Amino acid sequence: MSAPDTNTRILEKRHRPSLWGIKGAMIFGGLMLLGLIGFNIMNAGDPAAVSNVERGGPVTTTVPTDVYAPGTNSSATPTATD
Repeated sequence: MSAPDTNTRILEKRHRPSLWGIKGAMIFGGLMLLGLIGFNIMNAGDPAAVSNVERGGPVTTTVPTDVYAPGTNSSATPTATD
């Protein structure tokens, strides 16, 4: 169903602020996308700009391991009582 009395000039005038907001958001998004692409193009040859690895090389860390053999830590498991 359509509206019985549609006056597009009045509706266009009423929705003008919303349409400007949508257009502004689209322009802002396009500019941000172009800025991101430009940033990536400018820093494409610099490995320090696109990586978090230090120039001295990657830092390695070790994870501490348990020193007990499986099943030998009897103090951690209580004895069964009936």
